[in-house]
Amino acid sequence: MNQDFEKELRRAEREKEQARRVESFWDAFRLTENGHVKSTLLLNSFCLSILFLAVYGAAFFLLTDPIHAWLALAPRAVENLVSALLPALIGTAICALTHLICHPQTVLAAYGWLLLLALASLVTMLLLLRGDHGASVLFLQLFGMMVPVPLLMGFGSSWWLLRRRNSL
Repeated sequence: MNQDFEKELRRAEREKEQARRVESFWDAFRLTENGHVKSTLLLNSFCLSILFLAVYGAAFFLLTDPIHAWLALAPRAVENLVSALLPALIGTAICALTHLICHPQTVLAAYGWLLLLALASLVTMLLLLRGDHGASVLFLQLFGMMVPVPLLMGFGSSWWLLRRRNSL
């Protein structure tokens, strides 16, 4: 009888510990704790990543046709390289201005969100296009031209500015 009671007590303790772990996991997603605001890095960086997405989208949208017209006689590889680098460089320069008003960790985390969004869109599009080889190749070419360069430039400049700010 005593053993049954001990087993029941251990089982209750395990269930209580498991419930505490589940609750602590979900606490990470709450913006308040005991009535006080927690760090809003996740929310601020996500909103900033949407702004960055709009800036990079506008840069590619506004510069693609002029670059194509300007480099009409150039080899296709040169046109593709300039089409990938110039809008990414301009978009990164504009996004770097947010370092003046935001914490560097927030800007760096925004690029982390952009990486997650890029990976999610890559997986989703490849799943949607899995039966159409030509469309998949076209998507991968466009994705490779428009996504890695801004992410690398953004991460690089943000990391450099963060390190520079921390060393001062």
